[in-house]
Amino acid sequence: MTELTARLGGPEAITAGIVAEFQKMCAVPHPSHGERAVGRLLARRLEALGGVPVMDAAGNLTADLPAAPGCGGAPLTILQGHMDMVCAVRPGSGYEPERDPIRAEAADGFLRSDGRSSLGADNGLGNAAVLWLLGRKLERGPVRVIFTVAEEVGLAGAREVDPSWLAGARYLLNTDGFHLGTAVVGSAGGRRETFSRPLATCPAGAGQAFSIALSGFSGGHSGDDIHRGRGNPVKALTALLSALPFPWALADFSGGQAHNAIPTWAAAVVTLSPAHVPALKAAFADWAAALEAAHRASDPNFRAALEETALPEQAWDNACRDALLALTGGLTHGVQRWHADFPGVVSASANLGRVWTEDGTIKAAEFIRCADPADEAAMAGAHRRLAEASGFAAAATGYPAWQGRPDNPLALLMDRVFRREAGRGMEISAVHVGLEPSFFQAKAPEVVMAVSGPDILDAHSPDERAPLSSLPVYAALLAGTLEEIGHQQG
Repeated sequence: MTELTARLGGPEAITAGIVAEFQKMCAVPHPSHGERAVGRLLARRLEALGGVPVMDAAGNLTADLPAAPGCGGAPLTILQGHMDMVCAVRPGSGYEPERDPIRAEAADGFLRSDGRSSLGADNGLGNAAVLWLLGRKLERGPVRVIFTVAEEVGLAGAREVDPSWLAGARYLLNTDGFHLGTAVVGSAGGRRETFSRPLATCPAGAGQAFSIALSGFSGGHSGDDIHRGRGNPVKALTALLSALPFPWALADFSGGQAHNAIPTWAAAVVTLSPAHVPALKAAFADWAAALEAAHRASDPNFRAALEETALPEQAWDNACRDALLALTGGLTHGVQRWHADFPGVVSASANLGRVWTEDGTIKAAEFIRCADPADEAAMAGAHRRLAEASGFAAAATGYPAWQGRPDNPLALLMDRVFRREAGRGMEISAVHVGLEPSFFQAKAPEVVMAVSGPDILDAHSPDERAPLSSLPVYAALLAGTLEEIGHQQG
């Protein structure tokens, strides 16, 4: 046990204190866009700690806490986390996220829910650690706490934070990390693109119809898993259809789930003359064999199927068919660049996530992630030109990149503390997903920012759990970092 851990009361007391704070939040439902009640709870806690809480129109919360005696000259540090959680529900459990509390249980060395819902350790445990530590006697400088809303739905709360809330700070420590011992100092920007074009149809006429289906692909998160080489069935099906060497018509094309999810399936219905059926079957067989060879490791459970189906009354006109295939064939997918400063971290990627028809419109969804805005601009420009040439309208929303560096002073300070408290160094890295400091850095570029957190396993699922053993070490990391800053001069 280190001297700092002993001053905090020892591992058992630290764990019990953080869990008790967390349980208070669990008693109040707090899904994204439903954080008002937990915001009021956190405001009362900050008031009890000596702050004067302020809540903005979006529901974000902040409060300043004075420095400990003798540390008034230290720089201001912001401790920041988000209030909302992903409410994953076990099918058949009857759990209602807007109504029901989370029943958190400590057993077998883990903190977990009762199995009906996700735990909300992301980001509740980080917030709990902050609140518990601010009630301890630490040699720390002035602290500003910021709790945001709607982080899990596009960093929406961070987008609304007034720059004045960040003014005057030297450091911002976000507690939304999932891996104890990792300091994140950069994240990718995100651009969510949606393309649409009116669907025109015509009578299908005579002939035969076949469904072509791909299923069982591994899919995954378009940030966390894009580098794993998993197949994209929408791109694969586009390649087959684009290469068919005989006349045919398209009656349906769909696939994928969301902008930011690698597709797991795709399907199409085609019509053609009976004379060309042997050629279709031969092209399908060659294509399926090539897919199996390319993806037997990344997608071992994928299945390709060609089956005759009922002849539809309507088919897409050829202009719509060709326009969609030009778009889905031309949109970027996969890793485009690796990070120069962080080996093994993707810097630029794109995901063709979904194709579907809705209300007489053909739609396609793409998600671009880039650490360098120049890479994002290049891909976005290419996609815009492709859409225009194919007759698709384009709409986009997004968030900026947080361009971090491995020599981040706050991360290096945390590394020194972690070596003392845990006996090992921290991994200083970047991630290929969006984090709230991306918005904060754009509003306050002078503030040095880093992200850390306790260990969290299977987040965003009913199996979410947190090893209790990581809580005392994480508390010591936060406390030691605050005390190191408390000894600096502002």
